[in-house]
Amino acid sequence: MLPLPLWSFRDDVFVEDQPANAAVVLHSRSGESVLTPVGPAIVQALKRMSLGPTTLSNVITEESDWTALRSIIDDHPHLVVHSYGLDPQQPLISVEPLTPAARLAEPAAVPQAPVRLSRFAVIRAEGGTLVIESPLCLHRVILHGPEAVAALATLIRPAVPDFDDPVVRALISPLVMAGMLVDNSGQPLDGTTTGGDTDSALLGWDPAELFFHTRATLGRHDHDFGATYPAGETGRFPPVVKPPAPGPAIELYRPTGDDGPGLVETIEAPHGSGYLAVDPVSDRELGTLLYRTARVRSTTVGDPHSAAAASDRPYSSPGRSYELEIYATVHHCDGVPRGVYHYDPAGHRLEPLAVSGAEADEMLETSRVAANLSSLPGVLLSVTARFERVSWKYSGLGYSLVLRNFGALTQLMSLACTALGLSGLRIDAAEIEATSRILGLDWRVEPGVGSFAIGRPVVTPTHSR
Repeated sequence: MLPLPLWSFRDDVFVEDQPANAAVVLHSRSGESVLTPVGPAIVQALKRMSLGPTTLSNVITEESDWTALRSIIDDHPHLVVHSYGLDPQQPLISVEPLTPAARLAEPAAVPQAPVRLSRFAVIRAEGGTLVIESPLCLHRVILHGPEAVAALATLIRPAVPDFDDPVVRALISPLVMAGMLVDNSGQPLDGTTTGGDTDSALLGWDPAELFFHTRATLGRHDHDFGATYPAGETGRFPPVVKPPAPGPAIELYRPTGDDGPGLVETIEAPHGSGYLAVDPVSDRELGTLLYRTARVRSTTVGDPHSAAAASDRPYSSPGRSYELEIYATVHHCDGVPRGVYHYDPAGHRLEPLAVSGAEADEMLETSRVAANLSSLPGVLLSVTARFERVSWKYSGLGYSLVLRNFGALTQLMSLACTALGLSGLRIDAAEIEATSRILGLDWRVEPGVGSFAIGRPVVTPTHSR
């Protein structure tokens, strides 16, 4: 049994019939397309396509109408979903375009040779179907029903497709057209996508990293993106500042006036060797560092849980979300007892946490190993993110904003360390399990992002001639 080709429009396409003008307007997220003149049979076919996959055989009967309809389909490849199945009422597989640049070329005959899924193919469940996406492809593949899923399992490792199986026969060509299959050597089968596993441009990319990059930017997907307010613009959201912990806290030093070198001098000065001396920092230096980089300078008036609530701090944060939190693990700091603290940016103080000495040692040792330090840092600033502070507003780029904000914060910390005569080292390898366990956090709500080690610079002897 040969697979039946079925056609439909993307879900975001609306077909507007304008009988007075003998025209049809196709509305979509990528704009409008006016078709004219359009006969009654074509109008009915286009409307039928907006309802889901169909063969159109009971609507289109004249050869001239078929020719006209195929011309419309060929002229709007970014709006048309191609489906295939053994039953005209139930497709097995659909190939959906993601961007206006998406083009689906008819593939050459699939060779009688081993093929497999690309290592960049990402499979996930959505709405009762299985969806396959790849950062290298401008189409997504949708598998309808368990038969299609079972057939897909045979393509996990290189194998010659069983073309005697009608379900497999229905799946292979759409997967090739979408760029999801490669041959045994990792080369793409459609000859048009960069979906090969062995392309030299892809060797440095991990599939998860490349997928994250394409989904956190525009141009290769159709997901909601930007300030879409997925949680709505009303309601209660995480407060602007994390509520202060009960109990005593350590008030930090607040610098006044210009008590350091100028901006240009600070930027141009060496930023340390990446090594930290064992000599302790002081509470005055720690207070100055946090005051100049992370304190809350002001907040808007009103409900701190509202969408309009915001704060102002020394580093930049899109939408003034300021989702980052700082936890200080103190090893050697004159004036601050050894322990683990939460930094209260509004009160500019350190709030002690109920963390054991062994757990503090674990935080410090983990950072020492990650940064390849010869000794424990004097103070370790662990940075987490209250993710809902960005996710309630942004779609698609929320976590990428968190990482950018972490970079902005730690760059400012690096400059402040230089101005204070300290050595600061950003540590990007966050150990999220240990951080969450020791700090008593839910990593899904407030994940660890990275850390920043502070100490005194190692003095390198100079040699005179």
